[in-house]
Amino acid sequence: MFSAMSTPNARKPRLLRAVNRPLGSYIRVGRNYKPLQALLAENRAGFSGLIFEAWDHAHQGELRRAASGRVETVLDTLAFELSTVRGPLDARLAKLPWAGEVLPHTPALLLGPHGRRLVEAIADEVAERRYSGVLAPTHFVRSVDEAWLDVDLQLARGLRGALDQRQLHDVTIYFPLALHSNVFANSTARARIVDRLAIAPIDALWLRIHPFGAADAGPTALRRYIEAARDLQRLGLPIVGERTGTAGVALLAFGAVGGIESGVTFGERFNVNALFKPPNPNDKPFAPAPRVYLAAIGTFVSRDQADALYAKPVMRRLLGCRDTSCCERGPADTDRDPRRHFLLQRQREVIEISRRPEPVRPGLYLEEFLRPATDLAMRAAKVDPKLERTRTRLEAWRLTLGAMNQSGPPSGVSLAPEGKRTQPQLRKSA
Repeated sequence: MFSAMSTPNARKPRLLRAVNRPLGSYIRVGRNYKPLQALLAENRAGFSGLIFEAWDHAHQGELRRAASGRVETVLDTLAFELSTVRGPLDARLAKLPWAGEVLPHTPALLLGPHGRRLVEAIADEVAERRYSGVLAPTHFVRSVDEAWLDVDLQLARGLRGALDQRQLHDVTIYFPLALHSNVFANSTARARIVDRLAIAPIDALWLRIHPFGAADAGPTALRRYIEAARDLQRLGLPIVGERTGTAGVALLAFGAVGGIESGVTFGERFNVNALFKPPNPNDKPFAPAPRVYLAAIGTFVSRDQADALYAKPVMRRLLGCRDTSCCERGPADTDRDPRRHFLLQRQREVIEISRRPEPVRPGLYLEEFLRPATDLAMRAAKVDPKLERTRTRLEAWRLTLGAMNQSGPPSGVSLAPEGKRTQPQLRKSA
């Protein structure tokens, strides 16, 4: 892009570097919607979109209306949970318009009339609440030979048709691909998945990989995720890493995904084990307290841990938030509103990667975050031994990602989601 200089003596146009397409950052709302409302009111919503869970319309309605037209508003139908042992036991999910009378859902059930009623009910919900996008109803795939993948593709086609019948042609369908990590790491299985998804009427791929997240992302798992996600880029679709935690920032930097999804201080890992086990009758529901995000080392700690660290002047200086646009009074503001602090810091992380040229993102991530974070975590672990696990993980990431970076720039970089429809025919021919 060229821009003519405005002075009379200007003779040559000035070359301006093209602005990189922003990477995607989606926030799962849950119950923690007030900090998001505040950021929207302050015009500080640097995220791409909000994910609304279907059961909580009463609490989230005001936020959804405020976000409409400003960021993407995406419905999570929670169909995944309705196919598990535990999900149907949640009265909130059993009351969803598409839950039906037979639970849990099975492939045979959804291949019949119930599947058609399900997509019709979802399309009605999208129309009534005016969502800009929807997570397609998908399920956990332990093997590509299972029936679930074919069922999910049929549901996606049915949902596209139901939306178009309601003149909702611009509503995007995002396809959550929920895979066991063994399937995800298998190149033959991935090739079969790519073939079946190539002409599906979907607009982005959302990866739900079990088990994966900040706590599960050892060096081998992280490398496999990057390599497998790069392979899926052949689909020509934007890829979003769901519930990847701090590892998601590394995935963005190495071009594996074009967007990430985060909970508000929770939901930083994808693990399905609890959903497929009967609940303990002695378990009592509770609302967990928000955790404090230590952005300098990319980890969460409890408020008590944070207070103990901040009591040490050196740790307060090194680990406390120094972003005055986030926490003007430093750790005191972080402690007062840890959710707001996390949201602003996650936005900053994604923006920092977005504004760098794609070929240099891996190296800059290593030098500007991972190397200093590893050194800082070593010092912090001497004060709080609970942070030793963080130090070990960061050190392993640094060695593994450093070796990957030494082998050269990534062969491909994921498209960033833009909240727009894609053309399957063009993707197929590409």
